[in-house]
Amino acid sequence: MYISEFQDVDSKRVKERLVESAYNKVLVWRKIFQEGLINEQGEKQHYSLKEAAKFVGVPKKTLEDYTSIFHKVGLVASLFDFWGKKMGFLRNFIRKNKSKIRKALIAERLQQYERKRENLTIKKKQTKGSNFLEDFSSCKETEQFFERVSDQNLFNSEPEEIDDVFQESHVLLPIVKF
Repeated sequence: MYISEFQDVDSKRVKERLVESAYNKVLVWRKIFQEGLINEQGEKQHYSLKEAAKFVGVPKKTLEDYTSIFHKVGLVASLFDFWGKKMGFLRNFIRKNKSKIRKALIAERLQQYERKRENLTIKKKQTKGSNFLEDFSSCKETEQFFERVSDQNLFNSEPEEIDDVFQESHVLLPIVKF
């Protein structure tokens, strides 16, 4: 998107917008914030939410209100069912379906919590496994231990030497003397 596309924004105040108009303005607002705009010099420039709202021509507070309305309605119904209606209709819909929306919000938060908890357990398992393998494979003591306890060395060595090897290791194994 280019800055020149937003220089002729109407300054006329709209009392009530249609749902599709408000939805499109919210999409453009978020896109400007996330991706930025290309200025006259051809450089990409990023803007804050407030600055992006100025480009769209709608106050930031109103855009945030629209975003929350769209989220709440989207929990219990399809937003596209309300195309052609005005935003006041959506506000009334939210008031009438307050209990359904509250239940849907609770269910959504529980799902998010479960996903977050699963991700944390997966990350913990990965870090524990990778740290163990890194520590285990890079440790010179373990390499020396495996050399001394290899099959050939084990049967060719004296029992006292084997006893020393097991006592030096970090793993507690029963010591068997012959």
